[in-house]
Amino acid sequence: MKIPEYVFEGSVAYDGAGVKLRRMFGSQRTAYITDPFLLMDMFGSDRREDYDNGFPWHPHRGIETITYQIKGKTFHEDSEGHSGVIFPGEIQWMTAGSGIFHQEMPKPIYYGEESRYQQRDDSNAGIQLWLNMPATSKMSDPAYRSIKADQIPQISDDYGNKIRIIAGSVNRVSGALNENFQYDLMNRIDPYYIEILMDADTKTSFSIPEGYRTMIAVLEGAIKINGSPFNEKNVVVLSKEGMDVLIESNTGSRLILIAGKPLNEPIAWYGPIVMNTHDELVQAFEDLQEGKFVKTKNPVWQ
Repeated sequence: MKIPEYVFEGSVAYDGAGVKLRRMFGSQRTAYITDPFLLMDMFGSDRREDYDNGFPWHPHRGIETITYQIKGKTFHEDSEGHSGVIFPGEIQWMTAGSGIFHQEMPKPIYYGEESRYQQRDDSNAGIQLWLNMPATSKMSDPAYRSIKADQIPQISDDYGNKIRIIAGSVNRVSGALNENFQYDLMNRIDPYYIEILMDADTKTSFSIPEGYRTMIAVLEGAIKINGSPFNEKNVVVLSKEGMDVLIESNTGSRLILIAGKPLNEPIAWYGPIVMNTHDELVQAFEDLQEGKFVKTKNPVWQ
């Protein structure tokens, strides 16, 4: 079995133009523990002043940013003219690669604005996850993958728990990323991104390959993982050894399971740029100063 090794409680942080969020992990110190994942932010508030100023224009290089919208919506736009909206239940899986400028502006959904959603309040909530890229891919072309809610397979296990498969495979059902998009990092990292909705007093189990780093984020509820108790807003890091993960839910719970093959590569990280060496990091900031940061003028939109 994969057993719990670390637990992150997270702490309140402010990012962008003052967005209040909970940074669960995300630093040079934690990156080798969570490899291949770099950072996880949970944002969510019923107060527009906590998120309304959003994340104005900023650069990224060398990583992928994965934004999952739970409530409200997020407008996004890049410096090369692409734009769109992420609605609840949807994912934007962005490959920054060699470099892109973009902005993300969280907003509420008002009643009647979008017929699929009947939300009347000012809530906005979601998760942003950063996935590292291997050295051989860091300077690849940027790409966007917009995963719609109806593209995400949902299955029920033997106990009636609902499982949404964004990436990876559960019970021989492949995730939306695997089925709908060209994705070069499948073989190198083979990412899993699974949402689990559990009823009270039930259980579920998963099998993740040996050697993969696996983490479980508790968005709501209280659970046990292989017998150890965890509460809301814990992110639990499991051992790379073993394959099976047993989850028991004491209350109705909402979880995110992520997993992937560690890269085991050096990390040079400053702000929104993550490279492998100090020289590469210096070069990235020289490119910013000299107006040479964006190498590809037409990112792939899938």
